[in-house]
Amino acid sequence: MVSINPGEWTSPYEGKGFEPLGYRDYEIGDNPRLIHLPTSARRGAATIVERVALRDFKMMIVVDLSSSMCVRSKPIIQHEAAAVMLYAAWQAETTFALAIISEQGVRSFGLGIGSKHFYRSYRLLWNLCAGEARSAPKGSAVHLRRCLPPNAMLVYCSDFLDARGDSAIVDKLLRTVSRYDFVPIIIQDELEYSFPSPRQASLIAMSDPQSGVSEDVWVSRRSARRIASLHESRFAALVERFRKLDIKHLHLEKPGVDTTRAVINDFFRRRRRQST
Repeated sequence: MVSINPGEWTSPYEGKGFEPLGYRDYEIGDNPRLIHLPTSARRGAATIVERVALRDFKMMIVVDLSSSMCVRSKPIIQHEAAAVMLYAAWQAETTFALAIISEQGVRSFGLGIGSKHFYRSYRLLWNLCAGEARSAPKGSAVHLRRCLPPNAMLVYCSDFLDARGDSAIVDKLLRTVSRYDFVPIIIQDELEYSFPSPRQASLIAMSDPQSGVSEDVWVSRRSARRIASLHESRFAALVERFRKLDIKHLHLEKPGVDTTRAVINDFFRRRRRQST
């Protein structure tokens, strides 16, 4: 998991650090303490080494506890994705936080670093995604616009759907998080980004996100094709919103921690190559 950690990214700022940025001749007015003696001896002239500045990278993993995220296998998928990101941040010795968003707003459980903070965050994540939110701490109410410093990473797990199954909430969200390095993880299964295509009319299990009640619904082939077309159009519109703002996204549709880890790992590897 260290291979996907954001700490591998190069800082664009000059300053104190370990990685060399470049070399140049000493000029009048420079601090003599900046002269690098081994390099100066090799070149036969006073030389200054410019280095990449060290920056404390911060990230927040947001999990969506709205009613639409509590049906079928979506809580499991979300738990796996958030757990992978928490583990990666811990291994990279990055300052990270866990936060939740629900109908009551956003609540954060605080920024921290190290093993103690990781295990505390993971226990919170386990309780929240296992439906034991009542026993979990409430956290602190925050606003997404001010919960992190500019350019910090915000990993946002959600299906990006409201109670009516509409993705119009995305526009407001994108305006709110514009100051961050925003990484959306779309968690939608086949019943949401498309729809099963039965060979003949059949019963398909449906869940009401508001009440949590499950029921088998009789769906004809014609109705299934129409629903699939609507869902695929909605998903394409969601992806297009991200594309217009040059926001790279992940899409997870099935549980499986090995698959989730591989998808996230591949995403950050490709993302890093594109940024360089």
